[in-house]
Amino acid sequence: MSTEEKRKLGAALTRLSPEDLTKALEIVAQNNPGFQATAEEVDLDIDAQSESTLWRLKFFVKDALEVQGKSAASAGGRNNNTPSSNNNNNNNKRKREIYDAIAKTAKKRSKKPCQEKE
Repeated sequence: MSTEEKRKLGAALTRLSPEDLTKALEIVAQNNPGFQATAEEVDLDIDAQSESTLWRLKFFVKDALEVQGKSAASAGGRNNNTPSSNNNNNNNKRKREIYDAIAKTAKKRSKKPCQEKE
């Protein structure tokens, strides 16, 4: 999987619903026994994942976002002042933390010095 595809996958993970994000993290945990999918904060290194895990994630995320898009379209102008909106704020915070961890890992990788050819 190309670097650009990995970047897009990382960005798409941040748009998943909390339930789908949990499922995506479980996909990672299946091939990575040391990965704690249910931890309060996770550090997902996209580059350290196997190709099969990345492709499974890609297809899962694509399908999940399509379903979310259809659900959002059918929900229309639903009132967001429901009791569950508080829960959504907590879930959004967790998603943001995961996205930040992914972005931080990517930044560290991009700061590695390039070796010059002589």
